[in-house]
Amino acid sequence: MQLSESKLRSLKKEELLKIIKQQENELKYKKYGLVWDSEREPEQVVLDCENSLPILKHITSKTINTNDEEDNILIEGDNYHALSVLNYTHKEKVDVIYIDPPYNTGEKDFKYNDTYVDKEDSFKHSKWLSFIEKRLNIAKEILSKDGVIIVHIDEHEANNLHLLLSKAFGENNSLGTIIWNKKNPKGDSKGVSVMHESVLCFAKNKERFLSLENTLKRKKPNAESILKKAFQLYKKIGSTIIPDDVKDVIKPFKYPKETLKDFEVTYDLELVNKEFQNWIKKQDFSNGEKMYKLIDTNGDVYRGVSMAWPNKKQAPEDYFIPLIHPDTNKSCPIPARGWRNPPVTMQKLLDADLILFGIDENKQPERKYLLKENLFENTNSLYENGNSDDILFKELNIEFPYPKPVSAVQYLISSIYPQAKIICDFMAGSGTTAHAVMELNKLDDINRKFILCTNNENNICTDVTYPRLSKIVKGYKRKTDNEQIQGLGGNLQYFKTSLLKKSNNRHQTKLNLTNKCSEMLCLKENIFNLEKKFDDFKIYSSHGKSRYLCIYFNTIDDSFNEFLEEIKSIEAEKKVYIFSDDLSIDKEPFKDIPNVKIEAIPQKILDIYKQLIKMNIPIKPTTIFTDLTKAKKRIFIEKEKDDGASKLRIVLEKTIQKIAQNSGVSILRANGKEESVENLNNTLKNNDIFSKVTWEENKTYMAIGNHAAHGDYDEYDLKQIENFYRYTQSLIDGFNIG
Repeated sequence: MQLSESKLRSLKKEELLKIIKQQENELKYKKYGLVWDSEREPEQVVLDCENSLPILKHITSKTINTNDEEDNILIEGDNYHALSVLNYTHKEKVDVIYIDPPYNTGEKDFKYNDTYVDKEDSFKHSKWLSFIEKRLNIAKEILSKDGVIIVHIDEHEANNLHLLLSKAFGENNSLGTIIWNKKNPKGDSKGVSVMHESVLCFAKNKERFLSLENTLKRKKPNAESILKKAFQLYKKIGSTIIPDDVKDVIKPFKYPKETLKDFEVTYDLELVNKEFQNWIKKQDFSNGEKMYKLIDTNGDVYRGVSMAWPNKKQAPEDYFIPLIHPDTNKSCPIPARGWRNPPVTMQKLLDADLILFGIDENKQPERKYLLKENLFENTNSLYENGNSDDILFKELNIEFPYPKPVSAVQYLISSIYPQAKIICDFMAGSGTTAHAVMELNKLDDINRKFILCTNNENNICTDVTYPRLSKIVKGYKRKTDNEQIQGLGGNLQYFKTSLLKKSNNRHQTKLNLTNKCSEMLCLKENIFNLEKKFDDFKIYSSHGKSRYLCIYFNTIDDSFNEFLEEIKSIEAEKKVYIFSDDLSIDKEPFKDIPNVKIEAIPQKILDIYKQLIKMNIPIKPTTIFTDLTKAKKRIFIEKEKDDGASKLRIVLEKTIQKIAQNSGVSILRANGKEESVENLNNTLKNNDIFSKVTWEENKTYMAIGNHAAHGDYDEYDLKQIENFYRYTQSLIDGFNIG
């Protein structure tokens, strides 16, 4: 129902209330556009993380060690929970996030709050959007500044996913979409037969990402074949043999040996190039690859490329200096708009013999490009792979439906960010991403590491993911023929998500966390071998004992000297974490200890958790919005300025507390009691979070709210309360509360 402002003003209170009730009922059944479901039905895992502290529990019985390299990570549990922890341990450390989320087909492929979302669910898109967005927002924080996220999706949510990624990472950071032709159309087509999936790629910072070497490039698929053939032919120079194409012609005639000598030729470079070009023509190569059809005197494969100025406008004057033909000593033709490169660069190319001249000066020289120096080409938007890894899983003796081929993941990682050091998949399924990373390491000898997270629904983590990774790492006997397959090697640490309940005593909560956080610190430093365990401290070592992690928990100095003696006995590099309420550490006791770095805990841990889960008296945006709506009704419809002012006072206080929490400012005092809103307002101003204007307006409206709370109703009027509402709404919007 759409009514004009004048019509609304003419209605009685009862009539307005009736309209509001009618609209509320309509909203229960009508949904327009992209609607998130988190407000109607919040995810339980999110609520759990708000009410408790998410941690990781190390399952040492499932540790796999085969060498002295750093460890890979497998986390069993909810990915929202896992990402919350990784935001502390791996903030801005992950180079690639690679995920294959549920496609939301309605065929029991997606759960929301442990319930499958079916086709008939009117909130199915809303639930999926809410589920994915929360995880994208957290995942963004673990990406390095040069990082990239790669996401598979099919036609059901492709458009929605692109919108979400654009919102989370910025539209300008899109790297494009790769269409994966699976060469096998779906069997349920009721329109166009779909035989592809989309792979969406976004960078954390596109400019930084593209400045890296070989990003969004792939090896020319046939480059190695071309170089191999050229090498074989080049070796023939100087030998007297029958050319391959002649052999093919005379083979049926079965000439005697003495006659065959008539067909022999002595190979020179010209003949080699002729045979090489004939071979190139017959190959199913791209046009770009077929351009590399010449072999030089060094045996290198090359092509010629124009050196003309590429822009429409003419090049600078010094870009028109002529090139002199080395044989005729005459000037060669200059491109109409000048050379591509300045004189200095042109001279370097000449010195390096990278300019191709014609037989005489009449041909315009070209740039010589060697294939061995140009093995990569830009990754294009089409990828074809109709493979399935069903046979692999039979060989592994593991049952898993529709496994994504390792070759596809391997290709995409290597074609988008080949030099990535840490790859994270928080929707890991059977563990294909990890398998692909290990295969890539084997191919190019780069020590990449993976972090996987998968839940244990239908025992997928314990019965599929972990056994698969164990076999790939350590080796296995192939089920189909009992052949022993050598493992790829590596190390694996297994974690489970867990929750640390908050104590009513804030100090005790901090002590509990510091004692429990050792496993997260191990994860953060990638050091896992427990060397010594005491009541007040723990000491861990890396593989090969090249690095040590030393964690001191107690705030009382009774055992500190013992802790110091243990550190002194360690000669290798040491990272020391010490409990401190205020982040201040007395480094004096460590001054004579070599190879030691010191950090404070747990306040840093608590700070990061305050940002993630609002540990200090959790304030939910929903409560702010609910109270604001009630205030609006009292002020603008019922014209109740006093009750409206009282409600706005509560909303403003909660809003300031929420802004403080989001800014890493504690809303609790050292004794655990709540900090005054007045002090929070001052702190936020001193930290340059509030401007002077905002600070003063906060004071003004808090004063009005206090008048209402104390019954001083004559100190303000309805107009002031209306402005009070508008200001509070603008403060909420300005700081993105929600």
